[in-house]
Parts: sequence; structure tokens; C-alpha cells
Amino acid sequence: MKQINEIILPIKCDLDNFEIELKKIINNSQNFLMQDLENFLFKNPKRLRPIFVFLFSKILEIDSENVLKIALATEIIHNASLLHDDVIDEEEYRRNTETFYKKFGSKIAILEGDFLLSLALEILSKTNNQITLIFAKRIKDTILGEIEQNINTNKIIDEEIYYRKTFNKTGSLFLAGLEALFALKEIDNKIKESLINFIKQYALAFQIKNDIDNFLNNKSDIKNGNYTLPVLYLCKANANINIDDLSNIKIDEFLKLSQEKIGEIRNKALNYIDSIEESIYKKTIIELCELTLRS
Repeated sequence: MKQINEIILPIKCDLDNFEIELKKIINNSQNFLMQDLENFLFKNPKRLRPIFVFLFSKILEIDSENVLKIALATEIIHNASLLHDDVIDEEEYRRNTETFYKKFGSKIAILEGDFLLSLALEILSKTNNQITLIFAKRIKDTILGEIEQNINTNKIIDEEIYYRKTFNKTGSLFLAGLEALFALKEIDNKIKESLINFIKQYALAFQIKNDIDNFLNNKSDIKNGNYTLPVLYLCKANANINIDDLSNIKIDEFLKLSQEKIGEIRNKALNYIDSIEESIYKKTIIELCELTLRS
């Protein structure tokens, strides 16, 4: 997180204001578990979605109070999805802290996730109908990605299915933040296309990296029957493999293939943004991309 903070100095004022406003929203929410919710939202967050919203707004020269609202909505919805994911995956820890699911049970965790979604709706209601519609569509895509993942539990899926559900689950909110900015100002179509393609590739690579990190650490994805890219590569090369026992299987080759895929997708992302006019904000995006996708 320290390295990210050093990279994003050009938007520090925007992010400081974001943190103040987010805390104010939670403190005024009258939630019975307000302190727990605040701890969840503010303990070691990456804030990548709002960071990209602010960076894109600078590149697009958008000066609107709705930029902050878009950034807040992306982060709050993202955290709502984490609360729900922890129930689905029966996760006991997130960011080295007990999850709501472990501490309070599935009912409270789901309700707190729903509560965050209601806060996001309140924020979006103060923007415009087009922005609200964009978020509604991308939330739907996020849920469809989660559904597709769960109906394919314990199945070896095609790579293309993996990429689709992976983008829907993770990339949809990144994309919502960018598309919502387009609703605030007329933007050249070539710039739109470049930024959309960039964020699609970035978000896909970011989630593949998270999947690799999960495999190298607690392997909860495998335990839950969610077979991610390293396992898909392994099974493609070894049709009769027993996934339930990876302790005696050499996986290094397939981890390397997955990391190479991240590099390939990252390079695509950087190529898409290459056509954007040079600025400190473009430089920041490139550095952020390199840092967060590093093996």
C-alpha cells in the first residue's frame, strides 16, 4: 500500500477528500455495527477503483462534483460484494482480519452487504439517470459472473469461460466507473475506446494475479471448487490429474504460464493507453499498472 501511495501523489487531494467523505457517510449511516463496518472499509484498502476514477477524470479533464460520487459508489459497491463473497466462499479472514461472516454469521454479513448497496444507491441517486443505469448494468454483470462461477463449481472449464466470468466478477465495476465519467462530458470515441480496452485488460490481469496469489497462499479457491487459471493449465496438460491432492504435483510450470498470461494481458493494456496524450496522470496509470500486476 505504501508503494501505491507514493505513485498516486498527483491525486492525493482527491483521495484525501474521498476518505473524509466515505467516513462521513458511514458515520451518518445509523448502522448498528458502524464501528465494525468502518474497520472493514478502512483497514488496508487498495482503493484501486476510486483511484482509476480520479485518474481517468483528470485525463478526460472532467471537473464535476459527480466524480467523487462515482468514486464513492464504486468503492462501496465493491466492498458490498466482498461481504457477500465471504459468505459464499465461507471465508474466515480478509486482510488479516476476521470477516463479518466469521464474526457475526452469514445473515448479518449478507445484510451488511445489502446495507452498503443501499448507501451506494443513495449516492447514485444524486448523480443522473444515465450514471445510475450504467451502475445497474455493471452490477448485474458482476452478479452474473458470480453465478457463472458457482454453477461451474468443481468443473474444469474452458479458458474463455474463465476469462469471461473473471472479467464480469472483477472488471465490471472498474468499467462502470469509467463509463459513468463518459456520461459527464462529450468524449472523443477513439479516447473512449482506448480507455475502455485498457481497463478491461487491466481488470482481467488484476484478477488473474489475485487468483494466483490465492493459489500460492490459502488455496481457498480450490477448496471451494473454483478452479482458476493455474489449475486449468495443469488439467489441460494432465487429463487424469487428481485436483484434490496437489501436494505431490509440480505446479511451478503452470504458475509460470499464468504469470506469463498476466504479462501478455498487461502489455495489451499498456498498448491501449499508449495513444492517450502524455501527462502526469497517464504516467501514474502506467506505474500503477506495473506495480499492481507485478509477479
